[in-house]
Amino acid sequence: MSAGKNTRAALALAALGVVFGDIGTSPLYAFQTAIAIAGADAALGVASLVLWTLFLVVAVKYVMLVMRADYNGSGGILALMALAFGARPSPKVDRGFLAVLMVFGAALLFGDGAITPAVSVLSAVEGLETVNAGWGRFALPLAVGILAALFLSQGFGTKRLGGLFGPVMLVWFAVLAVLGVWQVVLEPGVLVALSPLYAAEVLWNGGWGAWALVGAVVLAVTGAEALYADLGHFGRDPIVRAWRWVVFPSLVLNYLGQAALVRRMPEAALDSNLFFLLLPDPSLRAALVALATLATVIASQALISGVFSLASQAMDLGYLPRLYVKHTDVESRGQVFIPVVNAVLAFLCIMLVLGFRTGDALAGAYGIAVTGAMASTSVAFVYVMVARRGLAPWKGGLLLAGLLCLDLPLFGACLTKIADGGIVPLAIAGLVGTMLLVWRKGRDLVRQALDLPSASLEKLEGVLTDGSTMRIPGAQVFVVRLLEPAYAAARIFEQRRRTHALPETVVVLLLDSSWAKPFAPADNIRVQKMRGGLSVVTADHGYMAEPDVPLIMRRAVEEGGLELDQRECFYIIAQELLMTAPRKLMRRWERMLFDFLARNTLPGPDYLGIPVERLIVYNWMLRINAGG
Repeated sequence: MSAGKNTRAALALAALGVVFGDIGTSPLYAFQTAIAIAGADAALGVASLVLWTLFLVVAVKYVMLVMRADYNGSGGILALMALAFGARPSPKVDRGFLAVLMVFGAALLFGDGAITPAVSVLSAVEGLETVNAGWGRFALPLAVGILAALFLSQGFGTKRLGGLFGPVMLVWFAVLAVLGVWQVVLEPGVLVALSPLYAAEVLWNGGWGAWALVGAVVLAVTGAEALYADLGHFGRDPIVRAWRWVVFPSLVLNYLGQAALVRRMPEAALDSNLFFLLLPDPSLRAALVALATLATVIASQALISGVFSLASQAMDLGYLPRLYVKHTDVESRGQVFIPVVNAVLAFLCIMLVLGFRTGDALAGAYGIAVTGAMASTSVAFVYVMVARRGLAPWKGGLLLAGLLCLDLPLFGACLTKIADGGIVPLAIAGLVGTMLLVWRKGRDLVRQALDLPSASLEKLEGVLTDGSTMRIPGAQVFVVRLLEPAYAAARIFEQRRRTHALPETVVVLLLDSSWAKPFAPADNIRVQKMRGGLSVVTADHGYMAEPDVPLIMRRAVEEGGLELDQRECFYIIAQELLMTAPRKLMRRWERMLFDFLARNTLPGPDYLGIPVERLIVYNWMLRINAGG
């Protein structure tokens, strides 16, 4: 086998360990929850409904369609936002319905990321009851301990975890397939469930009660949105290979096997541990419980990794304040670890386990967030295909109608779970979505208050050369990102307004954390000398490297010809806070939330390497008038 094939196989194996855990462990609870609603007589119809939902939602919608829309290799609904509006959407577009829908779609996945690890792990450890009735009391503390260990391990990175988890998940999917085949051989008539007619029949006969059944079937596809969000960790090809050759066939066989078991033993439909009954020998179930527990730990990784990716994208798009992000792999910018997000998810997951206490109770709250995110993704995907990829509007309308015919019934069915705890992930999503929108709104108002349209480096150059500004000895370096040269100019104009003077040497340092490179090459520092003592330094530091500002400036002097005495220069970083704004622009509670987020933003000195004695931080307390 060639090196290329070995690499693709290794990536597909790693993808099994990170991407498919959630979908792969759904047989633990999805079929049992659905058959308990429909009854043993509907085993064929339930199996058909599960399989066709799995095929249409995951295989057709996500694998064949949505996963083809990536932003610099990253997936998820915020990647679709970047594709739709550009990396820096304008404030007018941001306030539109579509942008708000995308933001809340991402927030819904945050809510699902909190509940998925809880329900997966707890459902697995409850299988201890099938081994020994007295062991059930250990399920709750064991689930809490497992979740704590899982979140503590996140700092190692998804690639390393995938390398460890991949072989385990390969064994898990093999066991799913073997258990399913065993039961199908004993009841081969169950194969007729492959026909969609049985799914249609169970829905028709169910009447209004079919809504509850659809809400249970959703549990079989809850990992689909995370599959797309994790796209940046491995790329599309390894994920598609793993799905086609391992995941999908194993799931089909196992769901058919559970239907076959219920047809042979109707009383099994009432057993909360239906999955474990697929193995008839009780003496072997302890090993199956151990494997299932390990698989659910791995399953949780899919949502956790997806939430990390979404948080990183939200920061790139200006919807989250700057947080500490650890890039865990030099080959992929999408592999990130965010400690603050990890800590919040860990707290929420453990609280959910302690609050709901059983897997059945958690399953009642499960699915509503991810189905809402699925519907949002469909709308965003079609918009991107029409607005950016040239799809004819009438074709886009047909495509959207087809996708929503899948998503809206699933979401509507899950709304029936609100009274059973479904309000919890919705509440989490509501809080996260509000935070994202308020931060973006505040940042837009700040940028308007700084009068960025009238600020530019060219205009600054003219002011520095026309003799209207007092110049004092010394040098100052204004540090901003590459996308914000006008922002730097606005800061300098603000300093001029305050002090009525500027130093003789003014340097604007533009930092670029490249999407493509883990580390910037040695020649990626560029110096542009302008008139009036103004210089612009552009430095690419790569996504794996923390930008050491003093080192960058030293190289700009030594290699780029920048005229600067570093012993006498000061580095300027500005922090903008909204002090007042008219109520019609920002309510009091919004200002308080924005101020809290701004004060907890990762300070620039913490990752720029700037000596404290050479640092000046401006806190701009901005008054926003009604005209913006």
